[in-house]
Amino acid sequence: MDSRAKSLCQIGSSLFSKKQQYDSLCQDIAENYYPLRSDFTRTLELGDDFATGLMESYPVQARETLGNSINAMLRQGDWFAIKTGVEEVDENPSNARWLEAATKRYRRLVYDRRANFTAATIEADHDWVTFGNPVLSVGESPTRDHMLFNAWHPKDCAWMLNDIGKVDHLQRKMKMTARNLNRKYKGKVHADIVQAAEKDPSKEFNIRHVVLPMEELYGDDKAMRRKFAKSPYLSLYIDADHDDLLGEGGLPVFTYVVPRWRTLSHIAQGFSPATINSLPDGRMIQSMARILLEQGEKAVDPPTIGKGDIFRDAINLYAGGHTHVDLTDDDDIRKVFQTIESGNVSIGMEMKQDVREMIAEAFLLNKLFLPDTREMTAYETSQRVAEFRRAALPFFGPIESEYHLPLLDVGFQLAIHNQQMDFGDMPDELEDADTTFTFESPLNTAEGRALVASFQESVQILAGSSQFDDTIPATMDFAKMTKDAVKGTGAPADWFKDEVEATEEADRQKQVDNLAAAAAMLQTGASVGQQVGDAAQSLKAAGVPVV
Repeated sequence: MDSRAKSLCQIGSSLFSKKQQYDSLCQDIAENYYPLRSDFTRTLELGDDFATGLMESYPVQARETLGNSINAMLRQGDWFAIKTGVEEVDENPSNARWLEAATKRYRRLVYDRRANFTAATIEADHDWVTFGNPVLSVGESPTRDHMLFNAWHPKDCAWMLNDIGKVDHLQRKMKMTARNLNRKYKGKVHADIVQAAEKDPSKEFNIRHVVLPMEELYGDDKAMRRKFAKSPYLSLYIDADHDDLLGEGGLPVFTYVVPRWRTLSHIAQGFSPATINSLPDGRMIQSMARILLEQGEKAVDPPTIGKGDIFRDAINLYAGGHTHVDLTDDDDIRKVFQTIESGNVSIGMEMKQDVREMIAEAFLLNKLFLPDTREMTAYETSQRVAEFRRAALPFFGPIESEYHLPLLDVGFQLAIHNQQMDFGDMPDELEDADTTFTFESPLNTAEGRALVASFQESVQILAGSSQFDDTIPATMDFAKMTKDAVKGTGAPADWFKDEVEATEEADRQKQVDNLAAAAAMLQTGASVGQQVGDAAQSLKAAGVPVV
């Protein structure tokens, strides 16, 4: 038994105990919106009917649509770029070209087929939409030749926040077989694991992965502080069944990424406004669907009642069925047999449609579409784009700042630490600059369209005003206007020339223009001289004296 392992396991057990109520809430949400993830408080087995108890699939489909939209709308093409965040530095053409080349190198690492980036983020997208709190990690592969992204079940993770509200201590539960434990940590595992590896290699043991600040564990241990001097964080694997430390190592960065959509100041977990706000509707539509299904069955196959001494057996209501009854000559079958009419199903359908609309509103399904501005005026375009921004910003904004930015930043820091990025040809201006990321998204596309529309509208205004005062266009910097408008279209950085190169080319072009003008003047002068000479000869021939 290791005292450090025991202490960390006790801390983790306390953290998992405190989040039990949160897990219960997530279980309720999952049962209504994400049946595949409804194993927070129970265990799902292969072959289980994940959607047991659901009578209506619309809430699940709404969540699926919004979850899929993140990858479809925000991660297509060259969706991120490495920048410094300083506009003057980023717009320098030589810096921009290097940053663009670095982005391409990093993008190749992220989208390496072995890195698992797409699968991990798609799984995390649905946790973001459903629970508002996915958990991802970025690390090296076991072979240390590529990056590896993973998404983890939120129920298996518990964490603490530091004094600035960021997650910097996380514990993750996992199970490993005796066979794999004995192979990976041979000579370090408990005797029970060694014995199980021989007799029952598939037996599972509880393992805890802990990542925390180095100072938190070894703040008073000078020897260990010297050992991990270049590692601000520690990664430890603990045998939770026997309180044994299996392995530890230093980390240059906190490798877990815990995005949180909507946060509360006193709660470490995040929430999804989409599911929290529509959870009553999600519960209600299931009850309504059950009632409408029963009413629909009654409408198609209505219940009947009949006089007991006549209808002793079941009534044959199937197609072609015949039921024999004994009636006296003066009896009327309608007096002894009646069909019970059910209620108006259409009213229930209208009510259910209203609930569907409320769920669609909560999941932004009627808002996340970029308006078509091809046949609109510049003013109409700006108004529609502004409307789209107001509707989409609450959804896209947190994804970029709380999810994509920290995930890519952690991966970039690890790539630098593992010498997977080349900085040999970096411009001097970028050497001391911090890096960040910008993203191509429908919001940025909307901004670009607004910039292009502004340029077009401005040109029209200036063209009209120049008819009255031809000095007005000279007050505008058309070169900058054009450059900004071209950037708004999403043009790549290598379309723009370096300022020095552009100045030199402008000077060369000016010299060429001057030479052309001088040649034109000489040609004009020669032509005039010839015309004067011809006129003098004509005058002499006519007998007019020429001085």
